Amino acid sequence: GSQAEFEKYGRNRLAEGKLPACAEMCSTKALLAGDGDMVADIFRQRVVMRGKGAEVWGWGTAYGTNKNAKPEGTR
Repeated sequence: GSQAEFEKYGRNRLAEGKLPACAEMCSTKALLAGDGDMVADIFRQRVVMRGKGAEVWGWGTAYGTNKNAKPEGTR
């Protein structure tokens, strides 16, 4: 990219082989980017999981599960 493009848009992360910053920093992993087949597989998995309880879209999905964690409000 040119200097004018850099000044207008900032770094071209895609040209550098990186994900857009918003997708890379998304804590819930709602924003996906990458190989079309990989994104399609993730989407299919999410569709299959829909409607199977709160945990499907909850903390465990976004951050992984911690087997030592206790439910909120307990000690």
